[in-house]
Amino acid sequence: MRSSKFIMIINKHVMRSTNEKQVLQQVINEGPISRSQISRNLSLNKVTVSDIYNQLLRTQFIKEIGCGVSTKNGGRKPVMAELNMNYGFVASIDMSVNAVKLMYSRLNGKILHFQSFKTNDMTLTDVVDLIEDQLRNVDDYGTIHGLMGVSLALDGIIYENKILKTPIKGLAHFDLAKYLRDKLRIPVILEKKANLTAIFERDFHDNEIFDNVVSVVIRDEIHAGIVADSRLYAGHEGEAGEVGMALLEDRHIDHHMESVNSYASETALWARLKEIKHVDRLDLTAIKHDYINHDPQVTQVFDDFVYYLSKVVANVSTAFAPDVIVLNTTVLEILPQLLKNVRDTTEKLTAPSRQVPIIATKNVQSAALLGGASLIIHQALGLETLKMQFS
Repeated sequence: MRSSKFIMIINKHVMRSTNEKQVLQQVINEGPISRSQISRNLSLNKVTVSDIYNQLLRTQFIKEIGCGVSTKNGGRKPVMAELNMNYGFVASIDMSVNAVKLMYSRLNGKILHFQSFKTNDMTLTDVVDLIEDQLRNVDDYGTIHGLMGVSLALDGIIYENKILKTPIKGLAHFDLAKYLRDKLRIPVILEKKANLTAIFERDFHDNEIFDNVVSVVIRDEIHAGIVADSRLYAGHEGEAGEVGMALLEDRHIDHHMESVNSYASETALWARLKEIKHVDRLDLTAIKHDYINHDPQVTQVFDDFVYYLSKVVANVSTAFAPDVIVLNTTVLEILPQLLKNVRDTTEKLTAPSRQVPIIATKNVQSAALLGGASLIIHQALGLETLKMQFS
């Protein structure tokens, strides 16, 4: 009897917590919104919603901004509320071998400030000290609680907030999250860049909701970020999405195979173009001109790139059955017409029943930073398992 009563109390607490989160989610995603509209949207009674609404007002999570339009039957105009943008803000960091990018964002995902630091000649200790110093001395931007959390984007393998593998020397197995958390006393999340680009695609598409997304990031290597049923899919110890390690058969040399990275990465593409042009530095404007004017050598290089990338996309499409596949590469910024070629080639490699939309990202440079901002905002607001939509 005592045990069942205890369980009932716990369940009541969980239910209340769930209701609080859903009410806050409504204000964030649908705001400005009235408490009566929240009640209708969630099918919760008005007393419960009003109680939670008033609590959110007291804690300054939300704020009232005036009255909306009255109903057709007349009556009092409803008071409208939205997320309090001055409650606090978050930081997202993109760490690479040669640079650190730092972005501060409001709790609705709007960017407050962006900085970039070259780190070529810095030791790892200097880089970590730089990050700590920037975060410790950041302005509060007129917010109540200041900096509420930090996300860090890295290439490599990350599992349970620990770095297992990364190209940044000395960082593997260093507990960077714990170090910064202990220094700053705020939540710190580590995540793979490709995963954060998938979060960006999930949360920053106006009027489009992608519950199942694969973001294929093509840089020095190729990585895939996977969102399945709206949640990140990490696989065994964070190893999901390492598609660049797979082998592909050479289309020109019989019985020869190399990694996807050797055929379809940006690094491989630029190296091949330098080789045929006999240069150490590429003029991308000239390369674009040559492609548009059907230079046979340049056209062949890009045709090979499209072929191998399409193989990757077709395999990802078949394996994960996403709602959409998003390509994140500067190549499509330079030659956006290649996207159609990838779509056409992929279509030939997949079954008619498995034709997944393939699009280019809207933000090549900042997708991981904005995805990181979304991830840490979710945690800062206690909405880890609920959807938030950002503009």
